[in-house]
Amino acid sequence: RFLESRFDFLLVVREDEGIIHASRLLMRACVPGELEIEGRTLSELLSPSSLDSHRNGMAHAREGSRAVVEFTPASESAGTVLLETSLLETEQGPVFLFFGVQVDGLSRLSDREKDERIKELSCLYSVAEWIEVSGSIREFFTKLPDFLSRGMQYPERTAVYSYYQGVEYGQKPMGKYISAKLIVNRQVAGEIRVGFLGEGLEPLPEEQRMLSEIARMLSLALERKELSERLALKQEEEAGYRSRLEELQHEIEARTTDLEEQQQKLRTIDSYIDRVNRNWEDSKKRLETVFRAIPDDVALIDCNRDVVMTNRDHVEPGRKCYATFFDRDKPCRNCRLSRIVHEKTPITMTIRNGDTFLEVHALPVFDKNHEVDGIIEFYRDITLEKTYEQQLQQADKLASLGQLVSGIGHEINNPNQFIRGNIKILRQALDDILPIVDEYYTSHPDLKVARLKYDFFRKHVMTLVDDMAHGSERIKGIVEGLKGFARRDEGLLIDRVDLNTIVEAGTRLVHNEVHKHADISLELQPDLPVFTGNSQKIEQVLVNLLVNAGQAMSDDRRGSIAVRTYSADKDVVMEVEDDGKGMNEKTMKQIFDPFFTTKRARGGTGLGLPIAYRIVEEHGGTISVSSSPGEGTRFVIRIPHKGGERLPDQDEAGPGPEDGGEE
Repeated sequence: RFLESRFDFLLVVREDEGIIHASRLLMRACVPGELEIEGRTLSELLSPSSLDSHRNGMAHAREGSRAVVEFTPASESAGTVLLETSLLETEQGPVFLFFGVQVDGLSRLSDREKDERIKELSCLYSVAEWIEVSGSIREFFTKLPDFLSRGMQYPERTAVYSYYQGVEYGQKPMGKYISAKLIVNRQVAGEIRVGFLGEGLEPLPEEQRMLSEIARMLSLALERKELSERLALKQEEEAGYRSRLEELQHEIEARTTDLEEQQQKLRTIDSYIDRVNRNWEDSKKRLETVFRAIPDDVALIDCNRDVVMTNRDHVEPGRKCYATFFDRDKPCRNCRLSRIVHEKTPITMTIRNGDTFLEVHALPVFDKNHEVDGIIEFYRDITLEKTYEQQLQQADKLASLGQLVSGIGHEINNPNQFIRGNIKILRQALDDILPIVDEYYTSHPDLKVARLKYDFFRKHVMTLVDDMAHGSERIKGIVEGLKGFARRDEGLLIDRVDLNTIVEAGTRLVHNEVHKHADISLELQPDLPVFTGNSQKIEQVLVNLLVNAGQAMSDDRRGSIAVRTYSADKDVVMEVEDDGKGMNEKTMKQIFDPFFTTKRARGGTGLGLPIAYRIVEEHGGTISVSSSPGEGTRFVIRIPHKGGERLPDQDEAGPGPEDGGEE
């Protein structure tokens, strides 16, 4: 019905040339009186030349090309019409379509005019078929020039331009052209223009009629396409609504059945839940009490590193573990969670967080599939144990060294005494001999001593003697320092030591030395407890720390040194903090080792801090250090006062070394 509404003439033929259908208008125009030809074959209906034309058109259709055939029945009174050929695949097999429109006066045209008309009709049929098979409007207009140019008198020079709904296609023709409007839903929606490329070429009136017919067919097709699209969209929406409605109905029925089953189950277990809930609150409180009573920090952490639960009120659940406990913005380098997820075994390790050492014991938490669902971590502060361990190691090292030093010091000091005494005799001898040699040199200018010219020897010989004397004195100082380091004066810790008085006296003592590089500020707690010890040795420790702090300042700015005293529990605490160059971790581990120094070029012996360490140890105290490169260093000394009495505030400090004294 669709094809008959589009074309005046229609003939449908099987592969074996059997006629399936013929339109009434075709029969009326060509075979008067013959209204029923279905079931007959082409050879029974057509003239020999027309049969050859149809068979030739069917061959072209099999190859995918188009052809125009002449439909002329064998009857003498039959008429002739031109039909376009096409092949259509169906479930029953391929069928051939012969279709066309009524053309008046075709038999009266000349052969050339008839050929032109056939070409125009072929173009018309091609465009009509392309309208139906094109996938989209854009595809149709893009390929329209290929089909439309076939019906023009100069196909190779034809230019086809069109626009539809604001979109342009093809190439605009030069000079005169023919055109046709596209009327869709009674409104101008576009236009088709056809002309030629070049001068002196003009379209024919027949070509204008062909273009108008194509525009009419296209307008109808566009209206049907828009209508069918809207109808299809509406049908699709309605089908979607119906399908969704059915799904919802099934889902409601399934949910209703499921709810009834769940209600039955809930009624069954309600009594059990009631019994469990009676003791749940009490059990929860007991568990929370036990959990919070654990002295170590405990945290439950999920696989996303979020803290789920802790036993500390100041820790907020939901934050990342590395941000909560270590103030980091990314996971730890040696993350316990990652290792446990991979190994599925507990981990115990010691980590350092700033100045704090933590012993971390991490346990995996498994889900029902025995996959790691998180971890429980126990954090125990072992900073004090670490400090004691380091101090024990240092004390053991110093004790061993002290035993060695006590013997070596004596062995070095004896030959050094000979050197010091002989240098004095050598200097006196040179003072007596050199004037005699000088007089001899006046008459013997080529005189040499020790293979050196005498004038050069005379100029430097006393410098050499002085250097030997200075070196010998330096050996004596080092040996005495070693002896002081190795000696433990157990019986001299008898003073009642007021730490504030020692700090004030010590800062006056080093004022000239330290003031070149830094300013010293004091923050002293009044009523500080006294303790039993050796005031001179404690002052030696303070002076050593202040001098070291002054020498640690940067050359490009003036630094500051802060000395603080306060009491903590049963300890008297003294802090010496500077904002100098600081130390790296490797240097901090070695500063209490004898003979280790970073000031060798400036005469440092490396014994100051080891002696200070030994003095603090003799008083039963501890000395610790914290430092960062570029940020400064802080020494903390703790000495137990064992409940010693407090001294009242004094306007003036007790007697101490004179200002401007030297270390």
